[in-house]
Amino acid sequence: MKLCKNIFIFTVLCVFSFKDVYPQSRLEIDVHIGYSHPQLEAYGTDLVLSPDQKLVTLGGKRLINSDILGAKTGYNVQTLLKYDILKQGYLKGLFNMGYNMLYSKYDGPTDNYGIRIQSFSLGTGLEANPLGNEKFYPSVFGLLRINFMGGETYYHAGLDAFKVTPRYGFVSGINLNYRVSKKIGLYLGGSYSYDNAWGKRTDEVKTNDPHVIVFVDKAGPDNSLNNDRRVAYSSFYLGMKFYFK
Repeated sequence: MKLCKNIFIFTVLCVFSFKDVYPQSRLEIDVHIGYSHPQLEAYGTDLVLSPDQKLVTLGGKRLINSDILGAKTGYNVQTLLKYDILKQGYLKGLFNMGYNMLYSKYDGPTDNYGIRIQSFSLGTGLEANPLGNEKFYPSVFGLLRINFMGGETYYHAGLDAFKVTPRYGFVSGINLNYRVSKKIGLYLGGSYSYDNAWGKRTDEVKTNDPHVIVFVDKAGPDNSLNNDRRVAYSSFYLGMKFYFK
């Protein structure tokens, strides 16, 4: 009984000392780089370079106008500014700035060919941390974002291009966070992003260059799409945290 009592006292002391290892930081900057895996219509395989080497096609359609965008992999770089709304870090406001690229690459006769789909994003949202100001803690977050989206099919210098246009979307995910010192921490996590959830367009707008096309992503009577082209992807990443008072 005495041993059990001593173990209990020791455990309680460890818990309370662990909670007070580091002071509260109201401001935080997170930076990470990660792998992106295309989902829904963003994903596709079997891209084909036309015999005249002037077009990339998928399922017999010019890729820039196909129902599937044909990306197989990708990467992203994200920066988040966080500010504690509630004491002890239970709830934080987020501002996000980031970049994501989904792409495919194939071996051509004299060079690689494929597609790139790129998004530059600005967003805001919330992060919830049920454990508060601990050394190790999980967190969940959600963001609404405006995404400036563009892309291209390429072979040598390039073939066709999407003109950059804005879309609206969201991202949600979960992180595992570890505070290394008063100023620095580490985290790893996963998220799901849907970059053109709102603001899809059906009209095929002409440009001065026949190889530059305004990004059409909603099926309609006036375009060649049989379904919406949803640009979604899952991400897995590792990052660093910087704490400020």
